[in-house]
Amino acid sequence: MTTYVLVACSKTKYPKSEIFMHWDKKTDINSWNEKWKSNINLFSPQKLYNGRSFRKQLEIVENTEDSELRIISAGAGLISLSSLIPTYESTFREGFGPQVSEWHNLPEGGIKKLLVERHDTLVSFAPPKYHRALLNDPDINNIAEKLVVPSNSPLSNISGTVIKVHPRSKEVLGVSSSDLNTEYLRIYLSKGIEAFDKIYKQAENLPPIKKRESITDEDLRQLVASLKEVRTLNRLVRYIRDDLSIKASYERISDARKFSLTK
Repeated sequence: MTTYVLVACSKTKYPKSEIFMHWDKKTDINSWNEKWKSNINLFSPQKLYNGRSFRKQLEIVENTEDSELRIISAGAGLISLSSLIPTYESTFREGFGPQVSEWHNLPEGGIKKLLVERHDTLVSFAPPKYHRALLNDPDINNIAEKLVVPSNSPLSNISGTVIKVHPRSKEVLGVSSSDLNTEYLRIYLSKGIEAFDKIYKQAENLPPIKKRESITDEDLRQLVASLKEVRTLNRLVRYIRDDLSIKASYERISDARKFSLTK
């Protein structure tokens, strides 16, 4: 029995792509596929993608027996680690990548290429936009009963196994929003579905959420600049959001921190 783990690709790549391999508003699925085929510089996914979440998820799967990684890519399709692909820029953002309805027509194909056996499972904690691509694949019903997804996934209504996750799980787990899916994957592969029941109960018993105060981008930059003694981004996010009760997303705080480091 094999557990296929479907993860999102990484926006961060090395080497960076040339301009002609950037999906823009003039690109359509046919012209993209032609440009893709014209590339002679090809890379393995594990070398090309170097985003932190992807690297961590790859490590988790590689250290889990009887599991295989598959990558949901907005530029390639469904990639295996044995694939060789060019470097590129494509997202599910309108005008900068394919429609989810045509995702399966990308160069590496879609669900049809998955050769799953009777007792195999497919688990995915990828972000919603990647699950929407899978949901719109014409072959999704062939694997639906084998899918394991969280309850907040667009795939939850058709999947054979749905894991109930709490909106406040990240507080119980002590992780940022950007690391939550990676932590879910680690827990599922190491402890199984039962571990999520405990997390849900702990989240239900958390004290009420503090009402956070809104803050402008400029004020946030000044605040972050005054907190240089907080060494890591995750600690900075928790301090600003939880201790100071300020309304600011992980991404906004990260941008403010980058801005302060250039000064």
